[in-house]
Amino acid sequence: MELSETNKMVSDNEWFTQKSNGKVQINSIIIYRNLSTELVEKLDNNQSVNEIINWLKDRTIAAFRSTYGKNPEVGALNNAAGRWNEFIATSLLSEIFFDMNQRNNSCTAIFSLPNSQLQREGTDEVSSKFLSLFNNEQFIDGNDLAKIAPFKDKIFLPSPDYIIVEMSNRNTFSSIQTLLKEQAKNPDNLALYNRFKGTLQATEVKAAVSLKTSNRPDRRYQPLFEAAMIKAMGYILTQSWRYYMVASELTSADRTIFSTAVAPHGIVLEQNLQLVDGTYLYNRKQDLMPLVDAALRR
Repeated sequence: MELSETNKMVSDNEWFTQKSNGKVQINSIIIYRNLSTELVEKLDNNQSVNEIINWLKDRTIAAFRSTYGKNPEVGALNNAAGRWNEFIATSLLSEIFFDMNQRNNSCTAIFSLPNSQLQREGTDEVSSKFLSLFNNEQFIDGNDLAKIAPFKDKIFLPSPDYIIVEMSNRNTFSSIQTLLKEQAKNPDNLALYNRFKGTLQATEVKAAVSLKTSNRPDRRYQPLFEAAMIKAMGYILTQSWRYYMVASELTSADRTIFSTAVAPHGIVLEQNLQLVDGTYLYNRKQDLMPLVDAALRR
């Protein structure tokens, strides 16, 4: 695994930003890049994600104490840990897709989405970053997304952590491989999202993925809402979009809820339609392989 050579060492002073309200922001991206050389060594030595996240936390706490004489706030540190977890997973998943494309002569990709925001007045943008992926022609009568066109501006859902696609146009292979390689080096890069935005066909989207360090009880239902919206749209549009949960920690409650939850539209149809297609415990690169295989299963 590699990270960008442009990720130069910086002073610990750049790891934190003092805010006007007195609170201190942890600059998780800078810390991740600053420690990238050691981080890559740990990943190459097959250390678990939990071990690496705890190491990043320890380094951050030590630097924070040195600067401010106290520990960082637990919430801020946990938020940073969530970002680091996502960066590591993004790099590993990008490598998996790059290698798979090379090996199988396939044309697949995985990428992150920016957070969904309310559309600006006077624009034809949709609020959902998921729906913003699709070519506008897909919403025209007779095309794959036509049935939701009348109310697409009223469809609100948080952005899934990842989208998995399989391209029908083989001419995109070279550009996708280049972007996957760049994404593996710089996991905060949104170049693949920008590449696909407004271009995809409905059939090219294979799955959405929720990635969490752990599923806090008060936030456990947020990804389920994402899943419900995507599965409901997929049902009415006759698209077999899948939804997967991935976490570094999974409680018995997580496994029970994610494996048994019924899709809300299934209740209306009086059918026990599964909401989540698979739940995966992730601590090393090889743990992500079954997810990729399931998402791209014909």
